[in-house]
Amino acid sequence: MNNKNIDRFPFVGETFLVDSIGRVRVTTLLNAMFSAANRHAEVRGFGATSSLGWVIARMAVHIERIPIQREFLHIETWIRNLYHGFTDRCVRLVDEAGNELASMITTFAMIDLKSRSAVDLNGDIGVAMNGCLVPDEPLALRRIPSINRTPVEDVTFRRRPHYSDIDINGHMNSIRYIDHIFDAMPIDYIKSHDLTDIVVAYMQEGAATEELSYGIKQLGENHYIVQVTKENGNPSSRFEMKFAPRENSR
Repeated sequence: MNNKNIDRFPFVGETFLVDSIGRVRVTTLLNAMFSAANRHAEVRGFGATSSLGWVIARMAVHIERIPIQREFLHIETWIRNLYHGFTDRCVRLVDEAGNELASMITTFAMIDLKSRSAVDLNGDIGVAMNGCLVPDEPLALRRIPSINRTPVEDVTFRRRPHYSDIDINGHMNSIRYIDHIFDAMPIDYIKSHDLTDIVVAYMQEGAATEELSYGIKQLGENHYIVQVTKENGNPSSRFEMKFAPRENSR
């Protein structure tokens, strides 16, 4: 990696970041990848401000291997493209030998935090972003795949957001949904399986006081769909998740 528009940040699997079997928690890893992307944007003049914020619309993650305790790694991030008011950002996790352990593509829109309306990215922000595009950098994920649309009728559990769920915009944090889903699944299954792929469509933000309904439906072996619904019946977000048995658990 020698492109000036790609930033590289160190990441260590500290003891307090891992789960009971020594894996870095997936949501901790995703938060670190988002943090790297935020820092990349800020130093280039298109980070969030007191009046403008980035809102995630879609996300895809592929995990080749979940890092373990005390492993030294790097997070690399760049912007792939800019289109119709949206931007696609790429993030990857690599080990010290340069092997890609995880890759992520996210689609974001910038909004005015007061009016909640989209910001035209053809202005100064778009100009700054256009000067930073890296369209051809290889990544295991080539694109964000279409999410499975199988209906999910049943509700597995309901949860009203708590203090730890709410972000600076006063809404449900986009990564905390995944924590809730993991908490609802049998712990023996989570300990014996690794998440390999996740695709997310974020549709409507969950308010701080609004109870959310989660419906989890198994589509096949180690393949799940999760539909999150707001109190008014509108969809909030939808997740497609795939797992694989851990090698030492087979």
